[in-house]
Amino acid sequence: MAKIIELVTNAGQVDVTQGIVEEVVHAVPEMDFFDAGTIKGTTLATLARTSLPTVAFRKIGDPVSSSRSGFAKRTVELALLSGRVEISEAEAFANGLMTLEEQEVDEASATLLAAFKALAAQIWYGAKTTGGDENGFDGAIDLVDASMVTLAGAGTTNKNTSVWFVKTKFKKDAGLAFSENSKILASSDIEFRKGDILIKQDGAVVGVEPGYIGDLTSWAGLHLANKYSLARLANVTATTGLNDDMLRDCIEAFAKANNGALPDGIFMSYEARKMLRKSREFALKLKSGGNGEVFAPTPKDVDDIPIYATIAISNTEATVSDEDDSSASSSSSASSSSGSPSSSAA
Repeated sequence: MAKIIELVTNAGQVDVTQGIVEEVVHAVPEMDFFDAGTIKGTTLATLARTSLPTVAFRKIGDPVSSSRSGFAKRTVELALLSGRVEISEAEAFANGLMTLEEQEVDEASATLLAAFKALAAQIWYGAKTTGGDENGFDGAIDLVDASMVTLAGAGTTNKNTSVWFVKTKFKKDAGLAFSENSKILASSDIEFRKGDILIKQDGAVVGVEPGYIGDLTSWAGLHLANKYSLARLANVTATTGLNDDMLRDCIEAFAKANNGALPDGIFMSYEARKMLRKSREFALKLKSGGNGEVFAPTPKDVDDIPIYATIAISNTEATVSDEDDSSASSSSSASSSSGSPSSSAA
C-alpha cells in the first residue's frame, strides 16, 4: 500500500503539477493519511477475523479442545467518480497567459483537487447521510461499529460536529481502493480530445461549439482493517466544547476495543480544533492563577497521536441520539470541559 500522493506522482504527473498535488494534500489531509492501492475490477473482497481461537487451563491427562479463528467475508463495492473538463476552442486561443497544453494541465490539476475533496467528504459521510453522495461508496458513518460511538452531549439541531479516531495500520492496512488505470491517479495525463462542447441556456442545450474535452473516470471505495478501526465522538457543539479529557476518554475506549492498539490519527473540523485550543488556553490560565492573557499553540496531537484538521468534516451535522445508536455512550467529561466554560468553545 502507498499514500495516494505517491500513486499520483508516480503515475506520470508533470513537473508543473507536482506543487499543486502537494498543496492539495495540505488542504485535504485524508489523502496523505489513508493508504491507497489499486485492484482489478470494482469489487474488493477481504477476510475479517471475527473471533480468536479458545484456550483454557487444564489438568494433566485432560483433553485439549481444538479451535481456530472465526472469519467473515467482507465486500467493498467501489463507486464511480467522474469529472468532465471542457475548454472551448475560442477560449483556448483567446487566453494570452497560458498555452492550450498549460490550460489542459491546469484544468486537470483542478479536477484532481475537486476529486480529492469529494473523496474526503465521502470517507466521513458515505452514501446515506448529508455531506456525502448517495451514489458514492460507504463511509465512516456507515461503517463505524455502534459500540465505538460516544456522544459528547445531547446535541444541537444541525449544529454538531464529530471527531474521528482512525487506525489504519493493522495486519491488513485500511485505506482507499481504486480500480486499475484510474485516471484520478494520473490527472495530468487526462487525454483531452477535440470535440463539440454543448452550449446551454437555462439548462437547455441550444447548440454546440468546437473545443477540447477531458474526462476523469475512476472507481473508488473505502475499506477498513476491522470494524473497530474507527471511533467517533459525536454531538460536539459550542456548548459541550472540546477538551483533552474528552479525547483521552475516547482513546482509552479505542485501545480497550483494539487490544491496546491506539489510533494512528485524530480527524476534526477546524472549528473543533479551535474549541480544543481554547480549552487548553483556559487550563493554562487556571494554572497560572488567572493572571493575564494566555495563548496555547494550535493543537497538533493528543499524547503523540497526531491531529488533522480538515474541511471535509462538517460543523452542521445532524444530532445523534441514543435512539439512533442505542450503544453510544455519553462522554463523562462533555459538560465539565476541564473547567472550561461553554463560552470558551465559541
